[in-house]
Amino acid sequence: MRLAISPQSAIAVAGLMAWAAIGLELWSGPLAATTLGALFPVHGLSRSLHAVFLLVFLASIGIRGHDAVQLALAATLSAITLALVALYRYNSAAALLIVPMLAFARLLNVRMLTAVYVALNALLLTIVLMFRQMDAPLTYVSLHASLQLFAIMVARFAQNAEHARNMLASAHAELLTTRGMLAESARHQERLRLSRELHDVAGHKLTALRLNLAAITHNRHLDQAAAVVLCSRLTEELLDDLRGVVHQLRLHDGLELGATLHRLAAPFPRPRVLLDIADDARVATLDQAEALLRTFQEGLTNAARHGDAAHVWATLSRDGDQVRLVIRDDGRGRAPVRAGHGLSGMRERLQALGGDLEFERAGDTGFHLSAWLPIAWP
Repeated sequence: MRLAISPQSAIAVAGLMAWAAIGLELWSGPLAATTLGALFPVHGLSRSLHAVFLLVFLASIGIRGHDAVQLALAATLSAITLALVALYRYNSAAALLIVPMLAFARLLNVRMLTAVYVALNALLLTIVLMFRQMDAPLTYVSLHASLQLFAIMVARFAQNAEHARNMLASAHAELLTTRGMLAESARHQERLRLSRELHDVAGHKLTALRLNLAAITHNRHLDQAAAVVLCSRLTEELLDDLRGVVHQLRLHDGLELGATLHRLAAPFPRPRVLLDIADDARVATLDQAEALLRTFQEGLTNAARHGDAAHVWATLSRDGDQVRLVIRDDGRGRAPVRAGHGLSGMRERLQALGGDLEFERAGDTGFHLSAWLPIAWP
């Protein structure tokens, strides 16, 4: 079984390990105060800042979908780290700058990230020169700057890898949808073939039956007993043929979407997709099937890419003379939802087929999407 770890989880683990390592240094022995730290109770203040760092870091992990808040928390972590560096000598507290730098790498573009990186390390060098008596301050700052740079490169690589994975999952979903549509098209063609067969079989046998009945009525010299037996046999054969064709038609009573929906959900390691598909939730045409499949695909993509959802619940059901697809997730974010190209395209596709699309964000309960189409059999 393969364990999938998200970049956010990896950042959380790395941050906690760095915090714990600095904690061993802070809590295991006496601290030598700097000239600034000598003005304060350095032991209590440093350990309090260490504890506050953890609380702020945990808050940054728990808040998703609010980039401005996360940037503010990362800046707070940077300030706490620089304060620890300024308070006591002979410490490795500067290593904690790796933690906010991981957040900056995820949230900022290259230009802004470079500016933040240079500014933080310039502040670190200034503090070391002002308050620490070190033989090689540039070496100290360069070491921690290189660790930060390594963290930035890892974070950017993880972000690019996640983006590539999402793109691959979307492409895979497109292929699965196309394959599903081809399968449904084949079943649709089989349904048409059976309808033609029904016409041909019924037409041939009924024509023969009508001719024999006309012969019995108008030809008194005809062996009527034999003619009746022939008509009875034709009737039995016709009934058998009709039962066979009707049985095959029942197997193709509309286009069934369950298997394709399951295949579309399979490539997504996160969010976890929970499907509830009614047996009678079928559509009549390939256009209807494609519209619902594309809507389902768009709902999954939005939940994974924008909502950072852990779970998605999807229901396909029959509602009177409609087929309804309802998708909801537990993603975060309170900002009003604006229809982008994906949702607008889905709504237009559904409306062209007589249906519609509704969506909303209900507080902290995630994103809700509801699509429906009329059941219009050809």
